[in-house]
Amino acid sequence: MPDLSPDSAPFRAAAVDLGGSSGRVVSAWVGADRLRIDGVRRFRNRAFTDELGLRWDAQRLFRDAVTGLRSLRADGPPFASVGVDAWSGDYGLLAYDGLLDAPFHQRDARTERSFPIVEAILPAAESFRETGVTALPIMTIYQLMADREAGRLDAVRRMLLMPDLLAHWLGAAELAELTNVSSTGLALASGRGWDRRRIDALGLAPTLFPETVRPGTVTGRVKEGILAPGDGTDITAVASHDTASAVVAVPAQDENFAFVSCGTWMLTGVEIDHIVTSERARAAGFTNELGIDGTVRFLRIAAGLWLLNECFREWGMDGWGARGTSARRAVFARAAAVPVPPVLVDTGDPRLLRPGQMSARIAELVEERGGVLPPDRAAVVRLILESLGAFVARQLDEAAALAGVDVRVVHLVGGGSESPILAQAVADRSGRPVVAGPSEATSLGNLLVQARAHGVTGADLGDLRRIVRASVRLRRYEPARG
Repeated sequence: MPDLSPDSAPFRAAAVDLGGSSGRVVSAWVGADRLRIDGVRRFRNRAFTDELGLRWDAQRLFRDAVTGLRSLRADGPPFASVGVDAWSGDYGLLAYDGLLDAPFHQRDARTERSFPIVEAILPAAESFRETGVTALPIMTIYQLMADREAGRLDAVRRMLLMPDLLAHWLGAAELAELTNVSSTGLALASGRGWDRRRIDALGLAPTLFPETVRPGTVTGRVKEGILAPGDGTDITAVASHDTASAVVAVPAQDENFAFVSCGTWMLTGVEIDHIVTSERARAAGFTNELGIDGTVRFLRIAAGLWLLNECFREWGMDGWGARGTSARRAVFARAAAVPVPPVLVDTGDPRLLRPGQMSARIAELVEERGGVLPPDRAAVVRLILESLGAFVARQLDEAAALAGVDVRVVHLVGGGSESPILAQAVADRSGRPVVAGPSEATSLGNLLVQARAHGVTGADLGDLRRIVRASVRLRRYEPARG
């Protein structure tokens, strides 16, 4: 990592990066040519269940993020800017006296009832032809209809997507960032904001939906009392859909690449300049999401490290801290010595989307293919990682064919990039070299968009990716021959 100092890179920023199982606050110095992370604070993000369903403790998440920001601020000079990114789909509902209640989790079963209601009004096939966005129960559109049917919107004045909600609590205006809006099922194609026709057809109040902004917009200042006295820290809208931020930090050198952003979710696709709306693309489960600078992420969404996380939870190995980390590392080390299993599973199977009893669900899929789930936990980990690699390889071929991209290299970013098993499986099964890293791609993309907005870096997306290549150690995996 380069030795940047305040003299060579006077721009210090912080990224609040929230994922489905954990969150982190990352601070960094950014210059015109390089970036140096100078601190990371991690914290757990766990859903809870009450009488209404599966939910997020958003207020605790905010407190943990503020604790991280304060800790990193105490270790260095003021931040010029802070940006927030998070997962898509979920949101908070603001009543006139604050947050209505804890936001629902996208995996809550309530959308099983609202999905057919939306389908009757806005058929998925027709919607895909218009917008390029595929229908998934986790999307905002189905969650809002579940809220409407339950009467939960009657006392609500505004809906804020998760990153916009936390940015607002920090001090930003009530706004919606466009890369995240694009994945809600309620947006116009190509980053043109909310689709008022679809909103009206569903009987949703237009006032629920805030004004939209593009990545790089300064939306407010961090409130007094959150950071150090006298700090004047901007809040900058980044590519707040976490995958959009991760793809900003893909260290690609030309357009002939595919990306795999692997965290709780696995998102496999290509970056193009138009939406793909063919029936074949819809039937294959692909969707089009907005990136920065008019780019489109044509991708398939499926379960990723969620499968492992759920198994670790079952096995009592999801403890937070050194002990839990050590136990998981030991299993991964043993998994590297396990032979490739003869039977893999389809990690895109919808039966793997719900929480609980993950090993039993995987065993069922293995048995359907004539195999038996191995009793050894390391062998199960190897099975999951090899299955993820096989799934990705199939999606790479499909994405390339559907979008007309000659994919010559695959960039694996996010937490999954730290797994040599997964990276080699993708290389072997796709027949393409894999460049693994950065693991903190989402945070880096967040930071770089902030830096560009404040005039620190070059204006092109290629300039941001050049900084990533100069600042991060990457690992290359060649496909096995013969």
